[in-house]
Amino acid sequence: MPAFLTYLTAVERLSAHVNSLPQEFSKALGEDLEYARFGAALVELPWFGGWKLGLDAWLGHGKPPPFARLMRERAPVAFGLKAAELVSNGALVGTEAGLAFVAGYFTQVCVSRALEPLVQSLIVSHSKQGESASAARHRIEWAQSLALMQDLHGSPLVGTPAIRAKMQLRKASGARGIGRGMYELMRVSSQEAFGDAPTKLEVDGWVRGEYLYSMALGSPLGRLKANAGGALTAKELYRSPGIDVFASVDKGLDVTREALTALGSMIRRNNFGSRSRFKLLEVCPEGSPEQVMKLQAA
Repeated sequence: MPAFLTYLTAVERLSAHVNSLPQEFSKALGEDLEYARFGAALVELPWFGGWKLGLDAWLGHGKPPPFARLMRERAPVAFGLKAAELVSNGALVGTEAGLAFVAGYFTQVCVSRALEPLVQSLIVSHSKQGESASAARHRIEWAQSLALMQDLHGSPLVGTPAIRAKMQLRKASGARGIGRGMYELMRVSSQEAFGDAPTKLEVDGWVRGEYLYSMALGSPLGRLKANAGGALTAKELYRSPGIDVFASVDKGLDVTREALTALGSMIRRNNFGSRSRFKLLEVCPEGSPEQVMKLQAA
């Protein structure tokens, strides 16, 4: 969950340069940025499924919930491919909304991979005494997300009402769940890629929980949470010798654009055969961020 704002900020940065994207995705991001945010946020949304998980997310401890681990670790590219294929066939959801979701989802996949080497090295070098690896990751990714927003907006926005608009995952505002078509798109893709899928009741709970979290971050409580880490530590975790989060996010967005270009070709030809998939997998290999990092290092 702590990287949640990083992914949403990355999607916004992607949408600010739509001319570098295939026309289908350029139009979709221009019209349905909220659904791109939903796609980018999806892997983190299970954190908002209940008071205990939400409290863990706020306090910065606890292990990721089952579906968050599943979506991060097991066939994330297969999930995105299935979603793109369904959208290409005009199934379940409007074309622009579906393409925006796919663009946001691949943004999260590619940016998380670009950041993983930095995060792992910082866990080793900046863990506090007695701090677990998961708690260190949470603290590091949260500090990086705030610093990234500060870099792009001149303010981390947390603690002000402006953060709420950046976290809006639906066209309509308010504490409602996701639409049936968008849910079915993710359910079918999840079942295909992972052999399991959350219920609509679960996903609606995630989306409502995220809305409540955005309200809290937009209040004075959010300012307290943002100030808890300390400015010096945040600077060390964001940009210091050997560490450049901004550059790594941009590297991840470059890969996102390559992946969306490959997907755009598949969608236009409505061809999701093995040869077309291979071209995408050359750009965006299957596996968790940790697995891809090892593959690239080999």
